[in-house]
Amino acid sequence: MSNHYNNRPGPSSKFSDVYYKPSSEVPGLATPPQDNHNWGTLPDSETSKVPSQPPSEAASITISSSFFPGSHNSVSDTTFRSSEGVLFYTNARDILRTSAHAFEAFLGAPLSDTRFRGGAVIDIPESSAVLDVIVHTLYRLSCATHIPPFEDLETAVCRMRVYGMAPTAHIAPSTPLFDLLLAHAPLHPLRVYILGAHFGLHALAVRASAHLLAYDLAELTDELSRRMGPVYLNRLMGLHFNTVNSLKSIILQPPGAHAKTKTCDVDEQKKMSRAWALAASYLAWDANPGQFPPSILTPNPLLKKDVSIRKLRSTFEGLGDHLSCDDCKAALHARINEVIVQWVKVKILLGLYANARQKYSVDAALMVTAPFDEVSDLNVN
Repeated sequence: MSNHYNNRPGPSSKFSDVYYKPSSEVPGLATPPQDNHNWGTLPDSETSKVPSQPPSEAASITISSSFFPGSHNSVSDTTFRSSEGVLFYTNARDILRTSAHAFEAFLGAPLSDTRFRGGAVIDIPESSAVLDVIVHTLYRLSCATHIPPFEDLETAVCRMRVYGMAPTAHIAPSTPLFDLLLAHAPLHPLRVYILGAHFGLHALAVRASAHLLAYDLAELTDELSRRMGPVYLNRLMGLHFNTVNSLKSIILQPPGAHAKTKTCDVDEQKKMSRAWALAASYLAWDANPGQFPPSILTPNPLLKKDVSIRKLRSTFEGLGDHLSCDDCKAALHARINEVIVQWVKVKILLGLYANARQKYSVDAALMVTAPFDEVSDLNVN
C-alpha cells in the first residue's frame, strides 16, 4: 500500500458554518470524489478542487458525529476521510501530543507538515467505524457510545502500527480502548487473548484468560497458535494444566473420620469415603471428557469444562442423602465448605476474577493475591 494524501481543499469556513449538521448528511457541500481505493500518490495536477461557486443544494457530504468542525476545543486544522467518504475534522497538535509520529510513515511526512493544512483532505484506507476508533484513541476518548463491534476494534488495533501508533502506548488498564476490548472478552475470549498476546498487551491477555478456563485447547489451529506466540500459548496451556490438577488435588481428600460410635464404626465411615472418591472421580471426568477411565490421579492439561461451585456443592451434598449418622453428615458438610473455599481461591489465582498484579477484596476467608506470572507456582494444600 503506497502512502499518500489527496490535496482536496475543503469548503471554506463560511460554507462549513452554514451547512454543517452533526451525524447527518450535510446539504450544500460538494461530495468528495471517490478514488476507488487507489492509494498511490496523486500528482498535483490530478487533485480535486472545491468549486469557486457555492455547490448545488443536491450535493452532500457526510461528517463524523464525533469529529466535526467545532466539536472540540482546538481549531480543526486536519481533515481525514474514511474509505466511504466520511470526514473527520481534527487538530494536528492534539493528535501529536498523544502520538508524536502518528500517520508520519503512512504520509511520508510529519502530520505537522503545512501541506496537510489549508483544507487538504487526508484519505485513510479504513472504514469510518475503524477510523472512528483510531481517532478516538488518539484523542484519549471512548467511542463506547457508538457500540463498535469487536471486529472493528480488532481491526483498529491491528492497523495502529501502519499509522505510527504503538498499541502498548494506547491500550493499558484504565484506558478507554482497553475497557472496550475487555468488555468483549466474555463473548470473544480467545480473540481478545490473542490480540493481547500478539501485540504484547500483557494486562489484556491476563484479563481475557479469565474466560478461557473451559476453552478446548484441541480447537487451537496452527494459525491461532502462531499469532498467539509460544510464550502466551505456553501460559494458556499452563493455566489449564494448573486448573485441572488443582481441582483434583482439592477434591481428592475425603471428609475426616470421627470417633467410632455404636451406630457408625470404621467400616461405615469407609463407605462414605468410597462414595466421596466416586463423586470426585466423576467431577474430574466432567472437567476432562475424553479421558477414560476417569481418574483424579492422572494429569491432563486440557480443561474441557469449568466446574462451577454449584456443581461441586450439589455433587457432594448428594452423598448426605444416604447417611444416617449425624457425625458423618457434619464431617461431610465441613469438607464440602473446605472444598468450596479452596476452589474459589484457585479460580482467583488462575484468573477467573483476575486483575493482574492487583489486590482483591473478597470474603475475609477467601482473600488472595497473586499475579498472573506466579500461576505456575500455584500449590493448593
